[in-house]
Amino acid sequence: MTNPTTALTINVKKLPLGSFVKPNAEINGHALSLNWGRNEIPAFPGVHHIHIYMPWIWRFGKADITVDNRTAPAPEVFYAPPFINFINGAIGFQPVKNPGLLGMLAVIGVPFLLIALCCALGTILDS
Repeated sequence: MTNPTTALTINVKKLPLGSFVKPNAEINGHALSLNWGRNEIPAFPGVHHIHIYMPWIWRFGKADITVDNRTAPAPEVFYAPPFINFINGAIGFQPVKNPGLLGMLAVIGVPFLLIALCCALGTILDS
């Protein structure tokens, strides 16, 4: 068997607050681990299905794309994991933003808002 003559480039955007896990990918069903930043993956010329996800208790941040690298160079793939674990990630041939910022702010902000409201209400009722 000959060595691949082309490569797939997957650029993985890191979450601003960091992450406990690194993303994984499946290229045409073959699993591999990705690093943050630019990943060069040797691949034979052809059409490749790329599935990227974040592994934890379950797979989250799932995203899929099809890349044709029969003409070199293959387009670079950009992936961004979500801020929260219950939605899909973002993927494309242009840089993408991490999805779910409003959801994360709601999950964090609503409890703090309720605590502040209870404290303010308690202060008003005590006076």
